[in-house]
Amino acid sequence: MEHEIFFDGNIKEYSWSIKTGNNIAEQIREHPPAFRSGGKLNITNNEESKFVALHVGIYWGLGVNVIKDHDIINAMCDSKMMFGIMTKGEKSDNEIINDKVYFINQLTHLRKLKMNYQFIESKKNIATRHLFAEEDTAGRNSKGYV
Repeated sequence: MEHEIFFDGNIKEYSWSIKTGNNIAEQIREHPPAFRSGGKLNITNNEESKFVALHVGIYWGLGVNVIKDHDIINAMCDSKMMFGIMTKGEKSDNEIINDKVYFINQLTHLRKLKMNYQFIESKKNIATRHLFAEEDTAGRNSKGYV
């Protein structure tokens, strides 16, 4: 099966939308306080948050069976920096980003997912709207999916 995953984030929250055919599964989460990860996940910028959103979005999609082993994932990326890291092997000196790249690659390899990265304009990122909504526009838990 083929999916498009849209993802975005800021220093407070991150969101993802997984589009499969005409269906869209959408979620938003708050970043946990840094002390819960021993200070390791102290999100300080939007780029770090986007990497977290992609990692958690894929992980969540697998966990609720929206995404299955051997599926094709089209990651809809609106960050030039992230696109370069994920498609051209560009390096970062940011530990959070490097850890997320490692875990995304590990997860996609173990579950035999075919990852395609597509660069899109920010205005076409359907996950962004959840970060600016006055009320919840996406789920904050997995009810309805498990």
